[in-house]
Amino acid sequence: MRCLSFVRARAIGILCAAVAIASAGSSTAADPAPFPLGMNLAGVADWSSEIIFVDAFKVSRPWISQKEGAQFGMGGDLATNERGWVTKLNDQQFAEALIHMDIGNHFPGGKYVCLFEGEGEIEFSNAAQGRPSGKGKYEVTVDPGRGFIALRVRKTNPKNPIKNIRLVKAESERAYQTAPFHKEFLDRYRGFQVIRFMDWLRTNNSKLEKWADRPKPDDATQAGEKGVALEYCIKLANALNADPWLCLPHKADDDYVRQFAALVKKELNPKLKIYVEYSNETWNTIFDQARYCKDKGMALGLSNNEYEAQLRYSAQRSQEIFKIFEKEFGGKDRLVRVLAAHGANPWTGTTVMDWKTGTADAIAIAPYFGNAYGDPKTADKTADMSVEELLDGCKKMIDENKKTNATYAAEAKKRGLKLMAYESGQHLVGYGGAENNEKLMKLFHDANRHAKMKELYLDDLKNWQEVGGSTFCVFSSVGKYTKWGSWGVMEWSDQKEETAPKMMALRDWMKQKK
Repeated sequence: MRCLSFVRARAIGILCAAVAIASAGSSTAADPAPFPLGMNLAGVADWSSEIIFVDAFKVSRPWISQKEGAQFGMGGDLATNERGWVTKLNDQQFAEALIHMDIGNHFPGGKYVCLFEGEGEIEFSNAAQGRPSGKGKYEVTVDPGRGFIALRVRKTNPKNPIKNIRLVKAESERAYQTAPFHKEFLDRYRGFQVIRFMDWLRTNNSKLEKWADRPKPDDATQAGEKGVALEYCIKLANALNADPWLCLPHKADDDYVRQFAALVKKELNPKLKIYVEYSNETWNTIFDQARYCKDKGMALGLSNNEYEAQLRYSAQRSQEIFKIFEKEFGGKDRLVRVLAAHGANPWTGTTVMDWKTGTADAIAIAPYFGNAYGDPKTADKTADMSVEELLDGCKKMIDENKKTNATYAAEAKKRGLKLMAYESGQHLVGYGGAENNEKLMKLFHDANRHAKMKELYLDDLKNWQEVGGSTFCVFSSVGKYTKWGSWGVMEWSDQKEETAPKMMALRDWMKQKK
């Protein structure tokens, strides 16, 4: 029922791009200065196991068209406005939104209020039961033990349709507008110096081109295909006093980039820096943005080689975007201008860094470990390993990565750039059919929950510092473990951190480096 495309793309794409690790060419001296530690936030969806917004309706699934007596989702065309609110219903038709799907009882229960504007009738079912308590208001009781929350618009007045639906805990009714994020969510990321919003912005395979089409705070949901409104990204960065790492859609025109930059300058705490990146993994041919860069690069004659043309176009468009940001910000002092390349292949990095140079600050890679264990050719053999054997193998991969990272750091230094990690951490996931090997999946999940995983993350961080790496962003925040990966440093928002070895490692590292 849910869309797994952006998770599947990550699980398959990075691994299909390359598994072999390039040998080291040179190394750099250890940098004693602590580097900024960052976190990638998991994408916002109705099935997210990370509880983010005080207003639960912000993570609702986009409206499902239903009809009495018809099969699920077979209600016919549903009339909505540009912000996604239902404007009218046909005979026997109703609109349904689902919230907190497939995450068990890992979301807050108790007394809620549902507020809305317009005229009509709404209904609750499954985990929520509600009754009217005034104009545009329902009292709602939520019992997570009964599954997900379903909210239905049964009737709406086309002249004054229901809109601006909010579903908040009763005690938060007065504060949710000025304090939109759960306190527990904010507390989890205090101390991280950088927050990367790639998945919040639904960067992969984005269709956005024009600023008028961007997601906005008053959209019916922040869990749609456009992603989360930039305003919420900025609010979170301000609340955490963390530098935002922002990714621009690959098709975004210059006006989009200009207005994006202007909004960031207007709303972001002026003491914070902004990491600016063109799209995400434009080197990775599994994504639309990579194919787009290839086509653009070839059309512009940037190389006779398709892949080189792809990389060069990405570098070229990155620098055009950087210049727009520099103009809007009146200089580059607050900007961290990031180019990105394939961590296992330093040639991609030097190709990107050397194309029309002069306007970047860093080259970023994703130095994951454990990738090779998801290979379908060796999946059965890997599945027979013990957790300890698997983790010992991961330790060797971390040590091998250090050599490649040192090569990257040296190449970056030659060009006056810093080496950064846009993503990092374990990459234990099957691909190419191996994701369906349940024994392998269980092994990977067990490894992610094993105490030794904490040691591996600390080793990885130590190695990164020793090669002179700068900002290091972990992938990713909170997410349940599935056959598509064990990406979350925690599995559930209500999980105790002392049961999450990856998060424990990050906490320990931050304490050591204070």
